[in-house]
Amino acid sequence: MNAAKSLGSSFGTYTTQARGLIPLLVLVLLVGGSSLFAPSMLSVGGLSSFFTDAAPLLILVVGSTLPILAGSIDLSVAGIAALVGVLTVFLHPIFGPWATPIVLVGALLFGALQGYVHAKLQLPSFITTLATLSILTGLALLLSNATALPIPDDDSLISWISGSVGPVPNSIIVVVCATIVLAAVLRYTRFGRDLYALGAGERTAIMSGVNTTRVRCLVFALSAFCAGIGGVLLSSITGFSSPTIAGNLLLLSIVGVVLGGTAISGGVGGLGSALVGGVITAWLRVITVMVGVTPTTQNIVFGVMALIAVMLTTDRAKIGIVK
Repeated sequence: MNAAKSLGSSFGTYTTQARGLIPLLVLVLLVGGSSLFAPSMLSVGGLSSFFTDAAPLLILVVGSTLPILAGSIDLSVAGIAALVGVLTVFLHPIFGPWATPIVLVGALLFGALQGYVHAKLQLPSFITTLATLSILTGLALLLSNATALPIPDDDSLISWISGSVGPVPNSIIVVVCATIVLAAVLRYTRFGRDLYALGAGERTAIMSGVNTTRVRCLVFALSAFCAGIGGVLLSSITGFSSPTIAGNLLLLSIVGVVLGGTAISGGVGGLGSALVGGVITAWLRVITVMVGVTPTTQNIVFGVMALIAVMLTTDRAKIGIVK
């Protein structure tokens, strides 16, 4: 009996590990296949350009993974990213080069407030963040007068991010460092354990002494902070801020999360696999453009991919009745 249990446990562990390697295998096959008709993408210059363009999406994927691991979802990330860029320009005459760090701290605090409202008032995260997405987008349009605004030349942080260390863009260095730090937090702190416990089952987490309100505040704060970094990365690429600059990244960020194997029902997944899922999404976006797929058709493709990925990763036994 004990031997059977041990064998079953080992098989479950190996199955989980194999499932975690699937996104990486998909990425390898995708890159290998696309290199047959676009070999220039694998050159040093091609990869450098790719990761520069992909960096904003990748950091949004990393940030969006955290609420989904907790069994929630954050739809406000595109609005935060756009508003951060607008506020950086809007507040620059007052704070000078400190405007960008101050705005990022503001994004962090806003995310914490959003998590508090979601947890304390027991409002569904979908509705809470959808409402704040509308509010933030409207505020960005109002402050910018619905026009693109140039980034000040003396913004040292954005200037540094737009540079590179040899062929490696500074923007992707920021993404990798942020991912490593957050992954270490999830792996070695109580917050990480509580986050996975909350995603696996809220009632069980509460009975185990998890402060679910505090966890949700931290989760949404970190998600908003990553979205703010995404806004800064977008500004560093384009050289201007726009209230609609991140509008097309919301769906792609969710697709990246689920393609990385993170269960939309929560409790399963990780930031490393999410980063791989983000790279897959960004690579597919480039490939679809190269083969002549229009932006409208791209939305159809990624929408179908999101449905399939959610279907494959949802734990229906935990959710029970899906409404």
